[in-house]
Order: sequence, then C-alpha cells, then structure tokens
Amino acid sequence: MSRRWTNETANPGSREAHHYRDERLTSARMSPVSSREQYLISLAAGKRVLDVGVVDHFPVESSKDSSNWLHKDVAAAASYILGIDILPEAVASLKAHGYNVRIWDSTVGPIDDTFDVIIVGEVIEHLGNPQGLFRSASKMLSPNGRLVITSPNPHYLATVRTAWRGQFRDNVDHVTYLFPSGIAELAEREGMVLTKYRGVRLPELNGRFRLLKKVARDLLTSTAVSQDAACHSVIYECMLSTDEDSRHRRLAGSQLVDG
Repeated sequence: MSRRWTNETANPGSREAHHYRDERLTSARMSPVSSREQYLISLAAGKRVLDVGVVDHFPVESSKDSSNWLHKDVAAAASYILGIDILPEAVASLKAHGYNVRIWDSTVGPIDDTFDVIIVGEVIEHLGNPQGLFRSASKMLSPNGRLVITSPNPHYLATVRTAWRGQFRDNVDHVTYLFPSGIAELAEREGMVLTKYRGVRLPELNGRFRLLKKVARDLLTSTAVSQDAACHSVIYECMLSTDEDSRHRRLAGSQLVDG
C-alpha cells in the first residue's frame, strides 16, 4: 500500500501522523558534513547530472575562470551534465563559454531526458512553486536516481538569533524556508521518498561571532539540542518510491499534466 500519512489518519496533526513522519525522518537523518560542495561532487561523480539553477547568482562574466563555482566542479566529476536556468542572458553567456546549458523552468515541466542525479543547490527557497520542481523531477529521475536539494536551515542558530532580535538578514529573493518534514511531504506527493538528509556544519567563527560560537558549543553539548542547530544549510536526498501505489499515482499525475 502507499506509504503516506493519509493511510494512517485523516488528521495531519494527529499522534498517528506524527509517528508516521517521525519514523521516516529518524531513518533518513544522517550526520552532518563539513562541505556542501564536496558532498555534491561525490554524488555526481561518474553520473548523468542535471543542475537546476546553474547560474547560481554567480557573475557570468567570470564564471569560466571561477575556482568556487559549484557547476564547474560538478561538471568535472560527472560523466554528463546539463545545466538549466530561467535567465536568458546568463545562459547565453555560459553557452558562449562552452557550458552545456539551456533555458528551462523546472517548476513548469520536465525535460525529455533522464538523470542519475538532479542537483538543486540553494534554489528551492527562491521558487514560488516548489511542488512543481518535485513533479518534474519525478519524471526525469532514472530508476535509482536521486533528487538532491540543498537549502538554508531555518533552525540554524544564527538565523534564529536574528529573528529573536527582530532583525532581517536574509536574501530578499527568498520566499520560503524548507524543513525535513516539509521536504518529505513534497516528495511523497509526487511518488518519491526522502531517503537521507544531513546538515552542513557551522564554519569556524571568530571576531564578533565568538559569543555565538560559545553559545553554540554549550548548547550542542546538551542532549536537548540537536547538532543540526549549528548547520547553516541542509542537504536532502529523495528517490522514487518503490511502492506500487506511489508509482501508479505518479504515472497518473504525469498523464494529467501531459494531457
């Protein structure tokens, strides 16, 4: 039967629904990593990769020579890579630099191709229709492929601290913060499952952030506070569900969209 909380209860706030989600999040939670970039590169190595949001807020004029542009490093590791974005001038410039990129809005529909890894790095928090991204990804993943999303951690200590103080320090183009249960729900609605998620560790702090570092260290020694609170972003990995009902639901949704 389909692995969704709706099979357990009609009430998403019920104990049964919480138990369902807790079980899945507990099994999916992994230890934090120290480098988002290196982890994504390791996932892409030798794979067919789709990089969503390839422009990545990076100055296109200097992207060819950039030493810290994620797409360039992922492309060097992958067996094949396609980058997509919705910014025409930026995509044209990247093409001129020899990158395999094209204009495409992944929230509207899928590309007619399949990929082993779909990377969505620090993009989903900018999207007005994140569900559309999951819907498209479910049709572009190979049978054992994975959708890899990285997004700011809403429970990061520095973020919580500024909110408590009534301050705003976020990117003004962000429209939402995603969290593990929300990612799991978005995935399951499209016949996928959140298989792993992990934080990216807090970098070394100094200067005016020394007090925050001390508070973080003290808090994280307590069993009452998760180590994820010191992670500035989170990496989520979703795969197609092997559940038969989920597969049929995904195919039915694809027929409705295509029809």
